[in-house]
Amino acid sequence: MDGMDNLRRVLWQANQSDIQTGLVSWWKYKQLTREIAWKYDFPPHIGAAVFSALSPNNDYHGNLRDTDTLLCGVRLGKIPADISVSTYDNNKIKAWQIAHYCTDDPLDRLVFPKTRNFYLNIKDPSDPLPVTVDGHVYNAWRNQRISLKGAAMRFKPAQYDEIAEAIRQIGAEYRMIPNQVQGVIWHTWRRLHGIKHTNQLELWDCGAISARLGYQNFTGAACSTAL
Repeated sequence: MDGMDNLRRVLWQANQSDIQTGLVSWWKYKQLTREIAWKYDFPPHIGAAVFSALSPNNDYHGNLRDTDTLLCGVRLGKIPADISVSTYDNNKIKAWQIAHYCTDDPLDRLVFPKTRNFYLNIKDPSDPLPVTVDGHVYNAWRNQRISLKGAAMRFKPAQYDEIAEAIRQIGAEYRMIPNQVQGVIWHTWRRLHGIKHTNQLELWDCGAISARLGYQNFTGAACSTAL
């Protein structure tokens, strides 16, 4: 079974929650990062770019909190050393540069394929070209679970392009935007392997409040205190 077949096999095991969440997740990333950017008077795409720069090996809520912290710090005139985030220093410095030099194109600094495509997917979820391939998708393509750091070390540019193209082809087969295919596969793989997965779609609506940022979700509905 080749990599494309492995991806299809994961897609076929998606449940309704995986499908619903995968279809809307990029739009919700866009809305949440836009709200954080607006909070500190930055353009929406800077919120998406900072979120992407801070994303490597960062959990979803930690990524939201770090984006908020970083943009607040830049707006207060802080240097990177005075801003505390939960991800790597080099990613923090890159995110700081993106926000500090916010009139520059973030793509000048987002040079690695994963973070570059992650940014493009958030900036315009309707774009059919960019595909975010992270360690979970790489593992799904290989049908073998290894650590995310191990997966990142084995990535080669040609493999990234091969996986992304496979996802584009599957998207064409199912009449889905490729990032939606990626999203469904990502959520399905994590659920199948018990990787910090929840089947509660409403958690996406409560992302900012769950991250203790205190925003309303983009539909305007309040989050359940039970969460």
